[in-house]
Amino acid sequence: RSGHRSCRKGRRAMDPFTSFAWRRVCCTIVWSAPLAMYFGSVGVDASEVGLPARTVKAEKHYTELDLGCEGYKGGVDWALIKKQVKTWLRDPNGDHPFLSDMIRIGREQKLSDCYIGLCCLGYVGLMFMDPERRAKAMTMTLFGSVSLHEQIPLSYWDTMASGWPVFGLLELVSSEIRYDGYPAPAEASDGCCDHLSTQSDRDFKALLDDRLARGLVVPTAAALKYLSESPSRCSWGKATAYFALAEHVLWARTAGAEKAAKDLMVLGELQLDRCAEGRNVTVHEHMHSVWPFWGFLRRVESEATIKTYSQNVNLPIGYRAPPLAPFTPNSLAGHLPTAEQKSFGDGSSATLGFCAGRDVHVAFSGDKRHVEGVLAAVNSAVARTATPDRLCLHVFCLESEASFFRHAFSCSFGVALKEVEGSIGRTFVLKGAMVQLETFVKSQVLNSYLVVDDGVTLETGNLNSPNNYIRFHLSQWIPPALVPKVVYLDTDIVVMGDVCELHDTAFGQSGRGEAEIVAAVPRFHLPLAVYLKALSPKMPIWLPSTAPSFNAGVMVIDMRAWEASNVTGLVDAWARRNTGRELWRHGSQPPLLLLLHDRVRWLDEAWNVDGLGHFKNHTAEALANAKILHWTGPLKPWASNGLHKDLWEPFSVHCWKGLEDGVPT
Repeated sequence: RSGHRSCRKGRRAMDPFTSFAWRRVCCTIVWSAPLAMYFGSVGVDASEVGLPARTVKAEKHYTELDLGCEGYKGGVDWALIKKQVKTWLRDPNGDHPFLSDMIRIGREQKLSDCYIGLCCLGYVGLMFMDPERRAKAMTMTLFGSVSLHEQIPLSYWDTMASGWPVFGLLELVSSEIRYDGYPAPAEASDGCCDHLSTQSDRDFKALLDDRLARGLVVPTAAALKYLSESPSRCSWGKATAYFALAEHVLWARTAGAEKAAKDLMVLGELQLDRCAEGRNVTVHEHMHSVWPFWGFLRRVESEATIKTYSQNVNLPIGYRAPPLAPFTPNSLAGHLPTAEQKSFGDGSSATLGFCAGRDVHVAFSGDKRHVEGVLAAVNSAVARTATPDRLCLHVFCLESEASFFRHAFSCSFGVALKEVEGSIGRTFVLKGAMVQLETFVKSQVLNSYLVVDDGVTLETGNLNSPNNYIRFHLSQWIPPALVPKVVYLDTDIVVMGDVCELHDTAFGQSGRGEAEIVAAVPRFHLPLAVYLKALSPKMPIWLPSTAPSFNAGVMVIDMRAWEASNVTGLVDAWARRNTGRELWRHGSQPPLLLLLHDRVRWLDEAWNVDGLGHFKNHTAEALANAKILHWTGPLKPWASNGLHKDLWEPFSVHCWKGLEDGVPT
């Protein structure tokens, strides 16, 4: 602290540092300019630092970048800059002649793929501001008002592997922010994550501070004891415990230990960044926390034990997860459903009926609450295909709602919808595509083991709707022997590409891979640990908790591979193991992730541009290139408070549009 106070004395005289501090804040891969957009409110002239007056985009994914920046040219020796930042960090109040060169680079460097380096220079600059301007920077700019992932779109592990001292700088800036005495951001007042309310919290916090001050690792038993005793589902104390465990594990310096440490880092990162309900936590909130998570991350970072990027960290050589197929009844003895419980059929008695001859089968499932979505989804799928005569659209609804759906389709599509003679109001032709109404009763698809608790339904919507579980039982209505592949789509989507293209190319030109059962878009930013309780004693040890998840609302299913591996039976079996919610809390998606995370073919991200019911921050390019738009989240486009209505409205056809009474009964 005395060092920081002495550094503080000379800051106002160091005008060059003020300019340097605001040199660059766009630390994500997509650079945003002009800078005045971010700093004009705190009295900084963007032209002073020579920023371009237009938006510039780096056309590279992070996996294409040299994150350490050693290989970049262009007149900047980033390897030297990295060493200089580390030298300054070891003694922030020392006399460093290279600081003038760092200022020059901050002024002259227009754009660089070394975005982590530019971020680090920005953190250094924050230390040379007066307290008032620093407080404004944290509340009004990208340095503090967004999550760390929005600043640096990498996992903590990959950030450390780059060799840049990001977390050491964050610890230093955090210390200065708290010393300044300005209040924490208003959103931090909910106390969602920064718990220090129990004796267990206080004892563990004291242990962490002591070990951090003395340069000692935290005993594994103490960290595990705190994690087991902490009543909070999510807290920054838990995040610090995970980071302390990762540090301890890394000392083993083996391949297996590296994988375990990476998983622990991910668990801590999730606790830190995604703890607050309904929002991402900002860096400014982190700066005011009582928990020393930055300190433990700084220690791991400074020990330089992380040198392998996460995509290259694998299980030990020779280790393979137990295969899902072929399935044997003895593999889950005592947990599989009995023949009586397994009331669903295997599809052997199902027929295609009026859809015989159609080779592209698409399944939708919705209830009365989502009927506007069902109609728009069907309309978009038909409108966007070049070959509607190939399509058979299976629309699943409860038997009790069948007449409602028939009326809604007839009313909304009018003369364009023609009932097939002899189908008893179950099959229709819509602009060349066949639409087949498939009905079911709740007991066919949903049992008590899959039902989730009320707390989860309050957070995420009605996950107990039986329509969510149709995807597990498609073979009852669509026989695998006759239909090799089915495209499954949620009802809060619109299709912008050709669904026949998705069907035809999902598993590649050579057909399905030997081990692949589904095809879906990966969620690299949401690993399996977000949905599955990776550290539960009941969770299988072979689960790679940091592997990407996928959204099961847009997927192509290899029906024969699904049937051969008895995925439906295994879902039921694992659901029975989850009676105490020790494996997952949410409903239909987690068991698919548990079973199929290594049996999935990745699709291009354009086939599922999701989150439209959560966020408005999608890029114009992503929306323009989307082949399927997906309103995951609570703000559905047909709702009064829905988002991105302009993208959905062109396909909205429900006949009660504009009526105050809403959906007809």
